[in-house]
Amino acid sequence: MANYTVFESVNMKSTHYAERIFDAVATEDIENGTFGYLDGLDDGEDVIYKFVKGSATGKQVVVVDQPVWNSDECKITNQRKDNFIIKAGTPFRVRVVAFNDEFAISIDGITSATQSKADTGKFLTIDTTTGKLVAGDSATSDAKFEATIMRKRVQGATLVTVANTYGYSRVMYEAKVTTLA
Repeated sequence: MANYTVFESVNMKSTHYAERIFDAVATEDIENGTFGYLDGLDDGEDVIYKFVKGSATGKQVVVVDQPVWNSDECKITNQRKDNFIIKAGTPFRVRVVAFNDEFAISIDGITSATQSKADTGKFLTIDTTTGKLVAGDSATSDAKFEATIMRKRVQGATLVTVANTYGYSRVMYEAKVTTLA
């Protein structure tokens, strides 16, 4: 069973100050917390845009933040955030990223090659091909998007007994957008 990115948007402008939230669609499976941009309206659509992972000059940065439930099932069923993925062709929502936005993301939203660098005070930029974040030791002078990890915290809890392990926990990295071109 694969684990997917968990993303929290509690302290973003789109949550508190009516910044835009768009409907989008992708041609491949997408995880929450994937960064990208909108590339025009989807074919035959009036309000659903084409989502592209990564970043592009002159394009507004957006992040996938879809409520975690399967529309075909009851919302009360066990819908673990780290087991959730948006299937290709399924409309989802994206939030416009603004300067000084704060968000939280699980380690799965950081490229596997740089996960070991993710820690308080480190910097995050967008990987242009995967839309995941790249952790680094220093700020990048020409970054279109950069965030600084402010703190990390554990979300959830686990209870281990002789018979079973109950619950689950994950480390969430809280970051603040410090550069947005």
